[in-house]
Amino acid sequence: MYLIKKVSEISGVSVRTLHHYDEIGLLSPRKNENGYRYYSEDDMSLLQMILFYKYLGFTLKQIKELLQQDENALLTHLKKQLILMQAEKQRLLTLIDTLKKTIESQERRMVMPMEEKFNGFTYQDNQKYKQAAIDLYGKEVIEKAIEKQKGREQELTDGFNKIFFAFSENMSNGLNATSHENIGLAKNLHKHLCRYAFDCPMDVFSGIGYGYVKNEEFKSNLDKFGEGTAQYVCDAIQKYVNEK
Repeated sequence: MYLIKKVSEISGVSVRTLHHYDEIGLLSPRKNENGYRYYSEDDMSLLQMILFYKYLGFTLKQIKELLQQDENALLTHLKKQLILMQAEKQRLLTLIDTLKKTIESQERRMVMPMEEKFNGFTYQDNQKYKQAAIDLYGKEVIEKAIEKQKGREQELTDGFNKIFFAFSENMSNGLNATSHENIGLAKNLHKHLCRYAFDCPMDVFSGIGYGYVKNEEFKSNLDKFGEGTAQYVCDAIQKYVNEK
């Protein structure tokens, strides 16, 4: 059994946060007659699971709902989260490699290939993006998309990066967003979505384009390819949709 101060030291979770978890019924350890909280081994395992879910971007309300599922359902869900974490690990390793190459190119005064500068970056490189997608398109759509992407995450990411990088290059070269080249890129983006995410009708694809600009998480991630990329891509998508 562990007192709350010891649990805080072991887990890195503040005493105040542990009190909050107890208050909302997320993690409620046994209390003695003096009100002291005593955490069992099972409570510690539960806290570990909560921290996993938090790292993956789930809200406390969502975590509480998940923890109320039966043991088999939880195990299945955790296995899915392991797949996501493994994909995140690979992305971080790629980013580290990209950073090393950037440092080397600076030290040797070499020109780094533009494509290599964006290796490891992705338009959905954090859990806030996932939540923004759920808010816009619905949890069911996004969960189906994640299931469809399983085992193909790197292929999916590389495809999106290649398309958005091409948009950024065209923008840098002064091409109009609604040019023939960019309409072609919008078509490729639509095909990529349909292949790796979900069957995407034209009206939904149009909405995705506007979402790139209106949603701050989407806009922030796309503009990593170059300031103004989100609006540029949106304009190309609308032109592509209107011509269909």
